[in-house]
Amino acid sequence: MKSEKSPAGFQLRYTLKANNRAVTRLAWSPDGQTLASASYDQTVRLWDTENGTEIRELYGYSGSVFTVAITPDGRYAISASKNSLKVWDLTGETRARTLRGHTDYIYAVAVTPDGRYAISGAYDEKLKVWDLSTDTERFTLGGHSGRISSVIVAPDNRTLISGAADGQVKLWDLAEGRQQATLLGHKGEVLSLALAADGRLLASASHGRDIRLWDITTGELLHVLVEHKKPVTAVSFAGDSRFLASKSADSTVRLWRRPVPEITAAWETVSILAEPHSTFAFAGLAFHPQKPVLATLGDKDRVIRIWDLDFTVWVS
Repeated sequence: MKSEKSPAGFQLRYTLKANNRAVTRLAWSPDGQTLASASYDQTVRLWDTENGTEIRELYGYSGSVFTVAITPDGRYAISASKNSLKVWDLTGETRARTLRGHTDYIYAVAVTPDGRYAISGAYDEKLKVWDLSTDTERFTLGGHSGRISSVIVAPDNRTLISGAADGQVKLWDLAEGRQQATLLGHKGEVLSLALAADGRLLASASHGRDIRLWDITTGELLHVLVEHKKPVTAVSFAGDSRFLASKSADSTVRLWRRPVPEITAAWETVSILAEPHSTFAFAGLAFHPQKPVLATLGDKDRVIRIWDLDFTVWVS
């Protein structure tokens, strides 16, 4: 993509490409130096986003890799394929540890902020909490009716949030292993979840084309964003939470500005980036944890684009 075709405020830094299979999801390391990508090519790849090169390929699967997460200390990558998780030590060349317990495909994984536990969600409609110090299952949570597509953990280290094919977003208490609340309103599968830095504002994106914004401390629905024309496959907040990025099967990435009292009382689209989309439901994007840098998927999700964003274009 040539720079002149990019919207104002978007500067393309690198295009990263490994093969012709679609990438599913992306995850930044906590320091923002490394980006991990999961792919239908049965691998996880690690990328140096400062120089645009591939660092390492993690392989050992016999099926598509649907998701990946990096632990808060940056030491481990956790990925999922079929009915197992693999825990990769990024500091050495040792073989991955494998966590088994689900009875069907795993589509979602998250790590608690303290790095003690990994949480997986699968087609078997179960959430499993894993103790990473012992590689054992701590407990299983059930309540969704449909595959679990997305999981995240709040900064309080206690609140787990899941989204599933039943259109529901559920909040769970990890300390007590119980369900706290169910957020209703989506008409299609919840494909992605994102939390703002304050740990209160939740964005949920669905196959029903909408993005819903919630206050998870009260369960209140704050806003519904409905400008995408096809399923929304991913959402991600900027590090300072002023902007939300969304990716859709309508082949666009939208950048939304959080309400600014002196400008508007509503979330609004401030930029649209054209990114041809694959036919798959799992296709991600991810904001850098600190900087105004966005990783997106383009060319029908077969390449990763790293963008430097100039937020001043949309706040002046």
